[in-house]
Amino acid sequence: MNSRQRHFVITYFVVGAFLISLVWVNFSYTAASNSHNMPLGTVSISDQKFKETFAVVHEAEAAGPESSQIKDLVNRLNLALNLTDEAEAGAILDQIKGEASQLRDAASLRSYYNKVFVFAMVPVAALIVTVCVHYALRRHQSKVERMMNLKIREKREAQNV
Repeated sequence: MNSRQRHFVITYFVVGAFLISLVWVNFSYTAASNSHNMPLGTVSISDQKFKETFAVVHEAEAAGPESSQIKDLVNRLNLALNLTDEAEAGAILDQIKGEASQLRDAASLRSYYNKVFVFAMVPVAALIVTVCVHYALRRHQSKVERMMNLKIREKREAQNV
């Protein structure tokens, strides 16, 4: 094999190993996420109610509230799973669902206001930059004009007194 063929084979194996590692990582991630189904503790809470509450908490987390608020919701969700009284656990899940909805809405609203602020500030920043560049160029141009308007004068020799 010449060196060109050798480089081709090495490149082929490196790319193949990279693709196999990507497939392996994706497979192991999928297998891990499928194997971690949450058991419902000692309470026989309806699966649907828990799934709805979990989905609302997940949406609230995706909306971006403070981590301490999400941590509190998750801790209370775990508490509801470990309760022995189904009615009490159901009440806690309903309360968690309501608070998660409020957190999601507040975080979405805050995100919307941030986007509006950024979109409003872009033209203002562009205007400030434009004015600064205009005056900087104007100042530079006036210095160049002054230099170009200078007249050449003959240097006078110092007179001996």
